[in-house]
Amino acid sequence: MFIVKMKTILSVGAFCVSILFMHIEANTDVEFHSILARLSLLEEKQASSDKRIAALEWENKLSQKRIKDLEKYKTYSDRRVVALERKNALCNRKNNELDILMKQYAHKVAIETDKLLSEKNNTMDGYDKTLSYREVTSFVNDKNRSDRTLAKPNGKDDKLTAADEMANRLTAVVQSEHRRVVAEGIVAFSAMKAAGQEHIGLNQNIIFEQVLTNEGGGYHPNHGVFTAPQSGVYVFSSSIMATANGEIHTAIVHNGNAVARMFAHSVGTHDQGSQTVVLRLNAGDEVAVQNIDISDDRIYGALYTSFSGYLLLQ
Repeated sequence: MFIVKMKTILSVGAFCVSILFMHIEANTDVEFHSILARLSLLEEKQASSDKRIAALEWENKLSQKRIKDLEKYKTYSDRRVVALERKNALCNRKNNELDILMKQYAHKVAIETDKLLSEKNNTMDGYDKTLSYREVTSFVNDKNRSDRTLAKPNGKDDKLTAADEMANRLTAVVQSEHRRVVAEGIVAFSAMKAAGQEHIGLNQNIIFEQVLTNEGGGYHPNHGVFTAPQSGVYVFSSSIMATANGEIHTAIVHNGNAVARMFAHSVGTHDQGSQTVVLRLNAGDEVAVQNIDISDDRIYGALYTSFSGYLLLQ
């Protein structure tokens, strides 16, 4: 009986030990699978980190290359700035030299002009000491050509030298000053239309191309504009003839503002309109005759259309 009990106890003990081992084995499997899952997750994170590190290293290489390129460009820019500063200094030095030459040349021109003026014996009222615009321009251009010929024995003038540039600048200054002021001289002009003018737009100048008189050089036939060479009271008159069966509206304008209007309307023949005005002008003011009201109009020429003016008093 004792043996039977012992066998029973041993059987129960073995069974319990088996159950315990099974439980331990089950827990170990769960923990093992959990550890594997964690390891797999860590490996994925490591791979992602490696990729990120590789990308950052590539970006760093690109940044280093960009920095080197910018440093090279900065060096090139610094060199170009230095070169431009040298060029600017050279240009300033040349301009100073040209200014000195222009002053010397202006002095020579003044001396030659005084000589020419002393030989003139005009008896016109208040105009004996004033050259016309054409005379001044011709004199300066002849002087320029003479100086260039003397400077170049072979007469070659292939390139524009510093002296040529200085002479051209001086010519422009002399011409501008002469147009602006005609000291103590008379100012008068008269111009006609020899040919008709068609397709005239609104506010377009009428061109009086045939110049009869232009004392003082104030009238510009290429543009149909009179520019006052000096301040004073001026008288202007204009006559406009319409074409056969045509109609024309024009105005005398002072600095772009209409001061007098003219009208001509012909039926079967020609008609003519005219106006005379007295204006006080400042030096540099402009007076012209313009087409108004009707676009694409036309005017009859044949010396029937005219524009005249003169300085009445200073």
